[in-house]
Amino acid sequence: MTEVKTKQVILIVANPGNLQQGLQALLTVIRDVEVLVANEIASVLEVVESHTPSLLILDNDLIGDDVLVKMDRIKSRWPNIRWVILVNDEQQRQRVQEMDADLVLIKGFPAAKLIIAIKALLPD
Repeated sequence: MTEVKTKQVILIVANPGNLQQGLQALLTVIRDVEVLVANEIASVLEVVESHTPSLLILDNDLIGDDVLVKMDRIKSRWPNIRWVILVNDEQQRQRVQEMDADLVLIKGFPAAKLIIAIKALLPD
């Protein structure tokens, strides 16, 4: 009997544009992964409720008080979701470290580094 492996879901939360499209394209190299996109923070909770992603990639440019509230709500309800937050500079990275993300990366990182990090964060 062959074991059917279910796809893990990665949710990208970023404004439409190059970053979002680039992440989508890059993540297609990871086997057994389905990539979903939320263009605005308002829809994140709905997508998480319906798909329960293994990993959530959040663009720091969307972060505001509303995002922090939603992150706390998601973390308390789904503590197994892993978080990657993408920031613009070292100052933002230091501020975001307090948000309890699993990984914080400064934009401009090598694609291979992101793939390796994401594979390490995804459950087996």
